[in-house]
Amino acid sequence: MKKVKLLIAALGVALVASLALAPAANAQEVRSLMADPMFVDGAGEQEFTITGSGWVSDSIAILPCNDAKDYAQAAEKGTDACDLGNLAIAPVSGGEVNLTVTFDVPADGMCIGAGALDQSEVGTFCIGIGAPVPPPGQPNTGAESGLIAVIGISVLAAGALVVGMTRRRAFVS
Repeated sequence: MKKVKLLIAALGVALVASLALAPAANAQEVRSLMADPMFVDGAGEQEFTITGSGWVSDSIAILPCNDAKDYAQAAEKGTDACDLGNLAIAPVSGGEVNLTVTFDVPADGMCIGAGALDQSEVGTFCIGIGAPVPPPGQPNTGAESGLIAVIGISVLAAGALVVGMTRRRAFVS
């Protein structure tokens, strides 16, 4: 009987741990866009290497958006914030984008916009002065520490079951 209880406890711990370690389902492919460097020391002409993944189009347009300083402004102003006369066409190969461009960065930063020519796909990456511009909705959520807590509680519960069973056996003998 004790072996059955230990087996059930072990299976319960394994079930909780497997649920905690299961990855979240992704509903759709996310298109990424990133510039290197992510920030500059000051205003002026700067060379950026633009990379991205998840793009479906054969090519995308990449252009500076000097009137957008962060992601909220870029979303609000859209293409009105961008310099359409200074765009570069980047080929897409296997969903990947890689292009080196030179843009004149204003003193308060800027965003770089990218998108398919039919506007079916768009992306933005903002360049900060002195520090990167944090993307919206991307705080450190502590998801990893939550996972560790769930596993720790499961192991603690299993240990308590084992200790409880061994104490009962000691009193019965």
